[in-house]
Amino acid sequence: MLLRLIIIKKLLVAVLLLTVAVLALVGSYRYDELPQLLQECTDNDHALLAAVVGRGLQDGQTRLLLTALVTGVYGVLIAVAAIATWLKRRWGEWLLLAVLLSSLPMELHEITTEPNSVNLTLTGVTLLGIWIVVGQLRRSRLREE
Repeated sequence: MLLRLIIIKKLLVAVLLLTVAVLALVGSYRYDELPQLLQECTDNDHALLAAVVGRGLQDGQTRLLLTALVTGVYGVLIAVAAIATWLKRRWGEWLLLAVLLSSLPMELHEITTEPNSVNLTLTGVTLLGIWIVVGQLRRSRLREE
C-alpha cells in the first residue's frame, strides 16, 4: 500500500515536471512575447504567473530550452519508473530506486539549508520509498531462488 502511495507521488511529480517542460519550451519559442505576457499578468494581479514569466525573461531563451529538455527527460524517466513499478516489473523497481536515490542529495541539501516541515516530510517519504523498494527487490530475489 505504501509503495502505491509513493508511486502516485512520483506520478504527480512527473506530471509537474512535464508541465514545466512544456511551459519552458513554449516560452523559449515565444520568447519575444514574454514581456507583453508579463505586463498582462502584472496588470491583472496574477502574481504567481507574473513571477514565473519574469523568471523566464531573466533566464533567457537558451536557458528556457535547456530547462524544457532536462525537466522533460527527468519527468518521462520518473513516469516510466512509476508505471513499470505499478505494473510489477522488476526493472521498473530498479529504475524507481535509481530515481529515488537521485533525488536524495538535493532533498538532504534542502534540509540543511532550509529546514522546515515540508522538506523533512519529503525527505522522509523518499527514505521510506527507498526502504520499501529495496525490501520489494529483496523479496523478489528470494522468490526467484
